[in-house]
Amino acid sequence: MSKAPISKNDVGIAGEFYIAHVLAKHGFKVNVSLGRTEGFDLFVQNPNGINITVSVKTRYSDKSKEIILNKKAETLINESLFYAFVRINMPDGIPEFWIVPSSVVATVIEESDKVWMEKPKKDGSAHKETKMRVFALGTHRIYPDDWAEQLEHFKSNIEPLKNIN
Repeated sequence: MSKAPISKNDVGIAGEFYIAHVLAKHGFKVNVSLGRTEGFDLFVQNPNGINITVSVKTRYSDKSKEIILNKKAETLINESLFYAFVRINMPDGIPEFWIVPSSVVATVIEESDKVWMEKPKKDGSAHKETKMRVFALGTHRIYPDDWAEQLEHFKSNIEPLKNIN
């Protein structure tokens, strides 16, 4: 009996509810937007009563280290906006997550896109501008050499959400 493929929508919802679960068990009040808001998926109040929004981006893979974002993420910088990058390790692995401030996401995707645009394609021609941006969940050819080390600070770490003023 073959397994039915999991839709992108279901993967996204699974990631949203996973992060909602993680935050709720640490005393956060969480509302899942269920796609009814532009730019974020979770409206969160931390244990100190501070309101935060979280945009959840989910991959269903145990191998992929890339999450694709829209170029507009380069300009979405707000001290109360965070990204939760979730990798649901299939089929039975434990999900991994990274909580990253929007300012870090904006900076790193903008800088990595510049690196990508400067590097020629394999055939020597130039890359064309695109609205897609790559957020790497590990070492990546267009990211700083120490990116995997930087990223470790955000892995399974909800402290930035607790400490926001």
